[in-house]
Order: sequence, then structure tokens, then C-alpha cells
Amino acid sequence: MDQILFVDACMRGREVSRTWQLSQSFLSACQARWPRAEIRRRDLTGGDLPPLTAALAEERDRRAQSQPRDPMLDPAWEMRGAGLVVIAAPYWDLSFPSALKVYLEWASVLGITFRYTDEGAQEGLCRAEHLVYITTAGGPLEGQNFGFDYVQGLGHMLGIPRAHCLAAQGLDIQGNDPDVLLNRAREDALLLAGRL
Repeated sequence: MDQILFVDACMRGREVSRTWQLSQSFLSACQARWPRAEIRRRDLTGGDLPPLTAALAEERDRRAQSQPRDPMLDPAWEMRGAGLVVIAAPYWDLSFPSALKVYLEWASVLGITFRYTDEGAQEGLCRAEHLVYITTAGGPLEGQNFGFDYVQGLGHMLGIPRAHCLAAQGLDIQGNDPDVLLNRAREDALLLAGRL
């Protein structure tokens, strides 16, 4: 493993975000397993990427053809080049914060992260074999982890064959001990890093 892309959508910040805490446990386990791997962080918490309007999408696609290394296309190139993609996003409104959707739209560029074959089949161009989606939820996910479902589907489109969800849930339910639940999820993080 040479490069890990860490997409940080922990909107509440490092001091408060339980998703951030869980992601750091997983990334530490990855660093222990692959000490030479570079972790490249894409921070979405400032909302710096604009939503893709029709005009921006047209400009992005034009640059992908004429100036493929333009900085506007950095999200796509970092996604394509990562050996492992790690996305950390809290469970918000059955999904994830909107900044992550904006980023994933910027990362999905025809000719960089996916293409169409001569037969018309869609083919992903990313080299990662695994995508790890890290989330925490105050209540139960119970089959409504639509953020993971979306990210898993998009990963397949981009050529990333395997997606894993690392979650701590039920953290705000009265009677649950959030520290115990987070510690269990941290143990899961160690095991998952060892299996990749």
C-alpha cells in the first residue's frame, strides 16, 4: 500500500466528532500495517468545493479533455490514484453531509475515474481494491445506511470492487454507553485493517 486517500466529512470537527475518533483508530491501524503509506487527507469540513452547477460541470468536462491535470480535477485524480479510499462521514438524515456528495461529484469525471468501452459498458479507472466507509450514528442504522449504499455503488462505478462499512451506532440511545460502543467499533477497525 503506497497511498491512502482519507476523505474527511466529519463536519463537527476533531474535538467533537465521534466519526473522526473512529476514523483515526482505523488510520492508525493502517499506518501500523503499511508504515510507508502516505495518507492524503481531503478535508471537506470547510465546504470549499462548490456544488456542481451546469456551467461548472461543463467547464470541468472541457478541462478534462483539454487540460487533464488542471487543479479543478484534483478530486478525480486523487480518487483514481489512491491505493485505499477511506471516507469518514457521520450518519446525517439517513445519509451523510452534503459536502461529501459535492466531493464525490467532483471525483466522478469521465476519462479520469471512469470511461465507456467501445461496446458502451461503463468501466472504472480507479486502482483501489477497497473502499472503507466509516460512520457513527446516535440511533440504529437498521437497514437504512443509505450513505454507505450510495458510496458502495459509486465505488463500483469507479472500479473499486470491495466496500466495507465500519460503524458505531446507537450512541445516543438512553441506557447505552457510547464509550463502550465506540471501543467495540475501534476493535472492529483493527480487525478490518488487518483483513485488507
